[in-house]
Amino acid sequence: MPKRLALGIDIGGTGIKMGFVDRNGRLGQTIRFPTPAKTDPRTMADLISRQARALLAPKSRSLIKGIGVGVAGDINPVTGVIRLSPNLGWRNAPFKALLTRQLHYPIRIDNDANVAAWGAYVLEAKRKVKSLLCVMLGTGVGGGIVLDGKLFRGSTGSAGEIGHMTLYPDGIPCGCGNQGCLERYIGANAMAEAAKRAIETGLTTTLTRMVKGDISKITPLLIYEAARKGDRMALQLYEQAGERLGIGLASVINFMNPDWIVLAGGLSRAGRYILNPLRRTLKKRAFPTPLKAVRLIVSSKDQDLGMIGAGLIAHE
Repeated sequence: MPKRLALGIDIGGTGIKMGFVDRNGRLGQTIRFPTPAKTDPRTMADLISRQARALLAPKSRSLIKGIGVGVAGDINPVTGVIRLSPNLGWRNAPFKALLTRQLHYPIRIDNDANVAAWGAYVLEAKRKVKSLLCVMLGTGVGGGIVLDGKLFRGSTGSAGEIGHMTLYPDGIPCGCGNQGCLERYIGANAMAEAAKRAIETGLTTTLTRMVKGDISKITPLLIYEAARKGDRMALQLYEQAGERLGIGLASVINFMNPDWIVLAGGLSRAGRYILNPLRRTLKKRAFPTPLKAVRLIVSSKDQDLGMIGAGLIAHE
């Protein structure tokens, strides 16, 4: 009998991925497309449903276990209501209901970092550790927690929001309504904004030449390429990002004492540029005993972790 599959859908701030996932996390056919700018929940549900139906059509209905969806934001995993998604600009969106009207399969919706954490627990840790924190370094910064073999969502499903830890009390305003949140300093958008602000103050950087003077075209990928060329400003941006991430993770290590911390998302692929200042900061700020015990890794599946994790929660 063929193995049953789930459809995993990862809705990110800049891109959407969906693909078939078996219960061991093996990924099958996938499609990827850009996240539309300023899309309302109903239009997004229409888009997702249309693409999902195209993937599901050739498959026997009995083969499909269900659909899992990961979305950035504060989500009620029971009702599937997205209470707040700063990156999408949504509040109180009944997203599960919108999808269920068009996709007649069991649907589970959860925070994108939660599903990524479950993916990391299954794929990277092989379900063998007691506690794991997954940090998604994408458009923003998300976190998901696994404790004793289960996703820990907290009393309202809001646990793990490391990106909205306050780093600077009077800092940059965040879409969540707070100021100085961690993700306003180390998310992909935040790094691009920091580069633009630095150039506007007169700092010299190869980035200006790379975008032919149009600083609106600066992206995290270009910052990485500039860092590889030894650009001083780009290297400084990574130094600051690693230090700030280290401040946040040191507090988590002291508070949670996890076995593993898994880094995933675009910024995690910056390698030593962000990992070296991160490790220095952890050594400076975290308690020695839990720091020695924790394993810090970069996910080998980070580009697909959210999609795979979304599929895996549909299997549970």
